[in-house]
Amino acid sequence: MTVRLATEDDLFDVMVLAKEFCKEAPDYFTWDKEKVQQLLIQAINEPSFVLFVSTTSDGEITGGILGACTEMFMSRVKIAAELSWFMSKDHRGNRHAIELVKAFESWAEASEAKYVIMADIRGIADLSKLYEKMDYSMSEVSYIKEMK
Repeated sequence: MTVRLATEDDLFDVMVLAKEFCKEAPDYFTWDKEKVQQLLIQAINEPSFVLFVSTTSDGEITGGILGACTEMFMSRVKIAAELSWFMSKDHRGNRHAIELVKAFESWAEASEAKYVIMADIRGIADLSKLYEKMDYSMSEVSYIKEMK
């Protein structure tokens, strides 16, 4: 298993995994192929974004983590925020997921971020134990409401 920075050659495989993940997410996570592709290309090419992929020994992409580094709204404190983290069903719960987070944390540290922010979408997997094991603490809870 390897975790590495994604390249544009990885886009198709990453998009297939991301679309599968989107199908598992609550209904308000809709799929927009062009938007996803644009953001992945941005993450590959712009230094304030990052896209890591995990691969098997034969090069199959098993997951990815997409993130951005920016300042907090109310201060100049730099944060690295996970924008999307997805794994193929066959590789959830193994070292691939943890190694993706560790690669993201290393990138965040190299980017001089003071904090790393990770999300947990309810309904797919409960990541609270994993995050706590990796020394994360809950900082906020989000709520969503559809406007009609």
